[in-house]
Amino acid sequence: MVPVLTRRSLFASVAAAGVASLVLPSVALADPPDQSTPEGWLARLAARPGDAAAMFADGTGNHLRHRQDQPQPLASAIKVVHLLAYTTAVAEGWLDPAEPVRVGDWGARHPYLGDGGAHYQALKLLGIPCDEYAVAKDPDQRVPLEKIAEVMIFVSDNSAADYLRARLGDAALCRAAARGGWPMPDVRMFSGEVLLLGFPEYCPPPGSPVSIRRAAGDALSNRFAYDPSFRAEVIPRFTAHPPTPAQQNAWTRETGRGSAEQLFGLHRAVAARRDRAAVHAQRILGAPLAARKPPGSNALLYKGGSLPGVLTLAFDVEWPDRRPGSGTILLWNATGADLQHAPVLMQLCIDALARPAAFATLEYALGH
Repeated sequence: MVPVLTRRSLFASVAAAGVASLVLPSVALADPPDQSTPEGWLARLAARPGDAAAMFADGTGNHLRHRQDQPQPLASAIKVVHLLAYTTAVAEGWLDPAEPVRVGDWGARHPYLGDGGAHYQALKLLGIPCDEYAVAKDPDQRVPLEKIAEVMIFVSDNSAADYLRARLGDAALCRAAARGGWPMPDVRMFSGEVLLLGFPEYCPPPGSPVSIRRAAGDALSNRFAYDPSFRAEVIPRFTAHPPTPAQQNAWTRETGRGSAEQLFGLHRAVAARRDRAAVHAQRILGAPLAARKPPGSNALLYKGGSLPGVLTLAFDVEWPDRRPGSGTILLWNATGADLQHAPVLMQLCIDALARPAAFATLEYALGH
């Protein structure tokens, strides 16, 4: 339904992409550039720098700021807020990571479609039998709460994020984001946003205040979770009236936003601190791409996401002898080629946090 680039597909492709060998892009740009190569991605960024917002600091004094304060849709990259709120609650004793959670309660806000198959992947990863719509065969089966937080990051499961937001409340999410200088993150129910796409009659007018849009989506999410008659309408609606590409692009523009600077600040706060909540979050963020950490580094932390026309990436590299390097890049007007070859851009960003020459190359491509 809604095309979403999941963490698992990114991970597999990054492994295939290998370490990029970077050169400065020529002023004469290929049209269109071959984004299966690092040079092609650099040419794409150089040709349309207004599509990107970025903020990088490699821990050695190199800084890149490019439209860093411009809000753009964040997609699943915002789940780092949910993660830090969860690890903070665990550190403070409010939540027990070993708590057995009923699978049916976790999946209550999965509207069957619209997540790129992430909830299906999450259930399969944990060995939970389910049908083609990612509905567990045994909703009374239990999984540890920690596993739900992990699959929120490992396969970008939207239902996990919605479950944690419902458990923790918005105040906890705002308090977590404020640790990185981001006091009011635009957190919404992912299920609510998907349902607004399928049931546009419940959408407020375009340009309505964020609070109105969030309330509309939250109401639909709650209705789906607790009203069986409404749940029964979802698959027939999406099957009979699948959203067109134009409708998906318009919907994307109304989804949750944030800036590269805000996302950077939170990642930096997680990566640079050594309290229990931060270390716990580092462990989860560092697991999926552990094999790709730069030589000599301690860890590579990552969370990204995508929506139609949007690609978001955020990284941290932990070093034993200096401050962490952190970087965020938000791509607007993303094309099919951008999404297909996102792993190459990922490697460019990782290299920029590991090697000064690669950092300079990315700066140059963005016109700095």
